Amino acid sequence: MIIAKGGRGGKGNDFFKSATNQTPYHTQPGEEGESRRVRLSLKLLADVGIVGLPNAGKSTLISTISEARPRIADYPFTTLTPSLGVVRAFGEQSFVVADIPGLIEGASEGKGLGIAFLKHLERTALLLHLIDIAGPTLHDDFEPASVLAQYHTIRKELCAFSSELAARREIVALNKIDLVTEERLQEICSVFHAAKIFPLCISTATREGIPSIVEQLGRAVLESEG
Repeated sequence: MIIAKGGRGGKGNDFFKSATNQTPYHTQPGEEGESRRVRLSLKLLADVGIVGLPNAGKSTLISTISEARPRIADYPFTTLTPSLGVVRAFGEQSFVVADIPGLIEGASEGKGLGIAFLKHLERTALLLHLIDIAGPTLHDDFEPASVLAQYHTIRKELCAFSSELAARREIVALNKIDLVTEERLQEICSVFHAAKIFPLCISTATREGIPSIVEQLGRAVLESEG
């Protein structure tokens, strides 16, 4: 694609050389081309975009379901650049997953890593919303609704950034179920079910629920392509 045409090239003195003028001093200058300022915005192309608050386990998940090896640590904002991984579902089907750095409240206004990475989600067909259910349970005044609040925090930023993005199909997954009791997990799930949200329950550490989520993502990608 041509965004600015170059000017006509000039002619050097060699062009004017002849038998009677072996060393001409005459030249023809070139003409100026078009000039303009252009801002290029790179947007990753992936089938699935993984979103969530910092430390939700997004990088661990993509390293579990693909060959991608993003940086992983137990503190927020470990991921500073998006990572892409190719996931093989059933048969010969494969799809591309993008690990988007953690979003925080106000991301749509540029807070945290903000808009710099929200834009990458615009080229995804499906969103995987990953939620850490272990972190909130460490507080003495834990309420199951606080986990649902994490979900709404990210949804609010998606809506503020793009109504089209907010309307995109999503799959919700509750991560780190290996760190909570079965009773507490049921309490959290009940809160989501009451809000008409039916999440998958997984653990990237023990791989519990991982085959199921890969299959569901694969089927959802196939449906979006159809």
